[in-house]
Amino acid sequence: MKKALLLLYLFTICIYTTSDAQKAIIDSLKKELGNLDEEELIDAYFQIMWNSRDLSPDTTIYYGEKILNITEGTSEFKDRAKVLNLIGVACRNKGHYSKAFDFFKQALLQADVSNNQIQKGYSYINISNLFFYEGDNYESLKNINEAIIIANKTGDAQLIGYAYQVFGNIQLSRGKYELALENYHHSLNQRKSIGKQDLIASAHQSIGEAYLQAGSPYDARFQFLKAKEIAIEADYESLIYTCEASLGETYFNSSSDSLGIALNHYGKAYKGFLKLKQQLKQAKILEKIAQVYLLQNSISKSIEAANKGLVIAEKLPAIQEALLLSDVLSKAYNKRGDIIKEAEALRKYIYYIHLYQDEEKLRKAQMIENNMAIAQKQEEINLLNQKNTLSEEKIVYREYALISVIVTLVLMGVIIYLINQKKKRFKEFSNTLKVKTKEIQDQKFIIGEKVVQVLELNEQLTKKNDELKENLVQTKKIHEQLARSEKMAIVGQMMAVVAHEINNPLNFISNNIVPISDNLKEVQEMVKEQEIDNKEEFQEDIEESILLLEGIDDGVKRIREISQDLKNAVKSNHGVPKPLDVNQSINTTLNLLSKKYKYDGIDLQVELEDHLPEVVCLGGKISQVFINVIDNAYQVVKENDNDTKVIKISTKKLKDDRIGISISDNGGGIKDLDHLFEAFYTTKKEGLGLGLIISKDIVEQHKGSINAFNNKEGGATFTIQLPLEGIQV
Repeated sequence: MKKALLLLYLFTICIYTTSDAQKAIIDSLKKELGNLDEEELIDAYFQIMWNSRDLSPDTTIYYGEKILNITEGTSEFKDRAKVLNLIGVACRNKGHYSKAFDFFKQALLQADVSNNQIQKGYSYINISNLFFYEGDNYESLKNINEAIIIANKTGDAQLIGYAYQVFGNIQLSRGKYELALENYHHSLNQRKSIGKQDLIASAHQSIGEAYLQAGSPYDARFQFLKAKEIAIEADYESLIYTCEASLGETYFNSSSDSLGIALNHYGKAYKGFLKLKQQLKQAKILEKIAQVYLLQNSISKSIEAANKGLVIAEKLPAIQEALLLSDVLSKAYNKRGDIIKEAEALRKYIYYIHLYQDEEKLRKAQMIENNMAIAQKQEEINLLNQKNTLSEEKIVYREYALISVIVTLVLMGVIIYLINQKKKRFKEFSNTLKVKTKEIQDQKFIIGEKVVQVLELNEQLTKKNDELKENLVQTKKIHEQLARSEKMAIVGQMMAVVAHEINNPLNFISNNIVPISDNLKEVQEMVKEQEIDNKEEFQEDIEESILLLEGIDDGVKRIREISQDLKNAVKSNHGVPKPLDVNQSINTTLNLLSKKYKYDGIDLQVELEDHLPEVVCLGGKISQVFINVIDNAYQVVKENDNDTKVIKISTKKLKDDRIGISISDNGGGIKDLDHLFEAFYTTKKEGLGLGLIISKDIVEQHKGSINAFNNKEGGATFTIQLPLEGIQV
């Protein structure tokens, strides 16, 4: 069956053009789906995905998800990362950039799990392309740098060629034509080595773009014509239309007499991109068409094309294209004399300028380039070190040769001395030997100093890179905790609203239970006095109804208690300090948390001092501290293997107008007390280590203190002290 599918695939390629062949392959594969086993079915689904990625992204996504569902949990399937990358490409082609980003990230993780370096490289390239389309050069450079490192390690020519082409695109967008050309030629050489005509054509097209932006339209036109010729031979339909657009650009940049030719090429390209449903390229070519119409003074047509392109660019979003289209639109309205529309277009232009020219991102992009330049310099330094090593070996050989010569000279000097007072010449040769030796030693010392300087520079660069990585990790953790805190605040507000809204129907139900019950009792008395059929059954029904009303009344009271607990737990005082009953706040916290851990067999021992004075504080903040500390106690006791699991909570009035709270458990204790209240320190399997430091900040804001120590019998104890008036009303 696999051979049959392969023959079918080759046959359709031979008799159809690219798009027609792809459609024929898809239709043929769909007809065979019912006759295939699971392994063959996965292969068929994958072929449908591959051939639908440009023609029908929805089909690619549909069959990709089918493959993921079939292969979920099976370690034998090694191409999961490849499937995720293809789904991401399909989402990108639809303009769904956020979904595409999620799939590329999943592909990256899956490639790590399966150690698939090729797909890992493609994942980084796809992510880099997404950031490039959105105008984020920093993130784009960072990801393509990772892709190039992986590509060079694997030695895969196709991956290397693709990575350097994308790298060239980024450099070209920043006006660095020579670097872009260098990367494009590197990509072309890699693709020639594997002989794939469609990839070779793509490389020629990119080289033409670099020449065009560098101001050489004739050199660019030669490359575009060559790329188009190869693309036609390879039936590469998408690239054919891209070359049409690029050829139009060469005529656009030649002279005003060539604008008609440029518009003709642009029109062919636009029709092709519509056919292939490539929205980003539609936006790009509409900007060019709008410019031509503007130069030809066809203002209405220019505005129509620019508006159509701007709608597509804003929908994607594609920041660079939106910037260019809003610029053309403002110029067209200016020529028409429509001041209001011109101002509106200019506002959009300024908005996209700010998005596209983010100074911080430009700075970070420059940092990435500097790092890559440093890496190249490091290779040069390594080569110099190798040359220095060879030079040192040559110096040693020369020393040996020099010593041999000197020995010979000394012997000759002795002979001459014996013959004709050779002592004077012997001294001269000795002095010369000392001078040469000193020069050699000086050279060695200089070389040694250079080597030490290079090593120190390498060490400094390594330390800086490690510091940057650590800062990045910590920043991500802080962002995650802040996002979680914002979500919890929103949930708290919603809980308070829900608790408040529940009270209205509860009051209605509660107020009606008593009169209904009284009415039933009166009916019961009347039945007793009357002689009617089925009197006993009727009385039993009335008694059962009264019992049901009592049950409803109990349920209403329970709901009211839960509602009050929710309101007490989430109230924030709106930033205004108010008196707080600490015992009531702790009981509210326990009521909420006890439901979460009621099946874990934890013995809760609570000793709250009666008539405890109220504390002036931000009640919501102090409740957050109690929830953090008590929930930590529940978690460590739950995870411990003790036969008995105990949490003790007590409050008491201290001296100096302070309230003391003690929370003790018999869990595993705290291994490193010195770092307990530092950011990112945690003893739990899951957690960011920010709960206790936030609690400490809240307590200290109220001029109180929070401490912890390990118990001798095991477990740990947290003590909290709060002044009665830590914050003034």
